[in-house]
Amino acid sequence: MKKMVNFIVILAFVCFATMTFAAEAPNQAAVPASPKAVVVKTGPAKEPAAKYDVVIGKVMSINKAMSQIVLKVKKEEKTIVVKPEDIIKLKKGEMIKVALMAGTNKAAKIRPLTEPKKAVKKALSKPEEKNTK
Repeated sequence: MKKMVNFIVILAFVCFATMTFAAEAPNQAAVPASPKAVVVKTGPAKEPAAKYDVVIGKVMSINKAMSQIVLKVKKEEKTIVVKPEDIIKLKKGEMIKVALMAGTNKAAKIRPLTEPKKAVKKALSKPEEKNTK
């Protein structure tokens, strides 16, 4: 009888130990066998980056009442829904880069395209070619 009780106690202990090991979070790093301690920093979970469809085109028309613009992209025109605070900044005929929310026609970000300053300076001040022969 005493052997039977000891066997049940050991079996209960093994079951309890197995449950505690199974309940551990799977992303915890195992403690190395070396005496040096390794610190694993775990921060808050990062959300996956939002995916955008990028469109570059020329503003053909602006409809402030409906917060929409029409962009000419290559040879086709696309209607894009824009935030009211962004539509105020746009001008007809301006080249812009629009980041659309994936799979929609809603603008997440709008940036006007301008020529880089170096290219403008270079175009304005072209030095004459010198012959050094």
